[in-house]
Amino acid sequence: MRRTVARLSAVVVLAMLGEAAQAQPATPPAASPEGIWLTEDGTGVVEIAPCGQDLCGRIVGIGEFQPDGSAPRDTQGRSECGLTILVLDSRTGPESWDGRVTDPEDGKTYNTTVRLDDAGRLRLRGYIGVPLFGSTQTWTRYPGRLTPDCHMQQ
Repeated sequence: MRRTVARLSAVVVLAMLGEAAQAQPATPPAASPEGIWLTEDGTGVVEIAPCGQDLCGRIVGIGEFQPDGSAPRDTQGRSECGLTILVLDSRTGPESWDGRVTDPEDGKTYNTTVRLDDAGRLRLRGYIGVPLFGSTQTWTRYPGRLTPDCHMQQ
């Protein structure tokens, strides 16, 4: 009788442990680059948000306007305000993505890897060919306000 009770107790304990393990999420929720980011040089703000299956970054803040008060123009004559310059189409890890970034000043497009660092900053590495030969920028969350016409306000 004692053996039966001991076996039954062991089965109950194992079943409870199994349920507890199933109740815990397998992995913590992954971080995301979604949000509003100040570029490394402080002259631009990019909002990263879902666009279809991808994440896209569009210019929502500009620090330097034309003498007439208008937003700078890209190489095709479009206002840089609202221009999509970043497309992240491949998640490569819990806090990293691959895609393409376009320099609005010259229209050149580069491969890019994006990752969030331990401090919550965005590390964007643009490159041609292999990442080893690229350049990295560090973007931080933008704490200020933005106007609909892309003016940055603190």
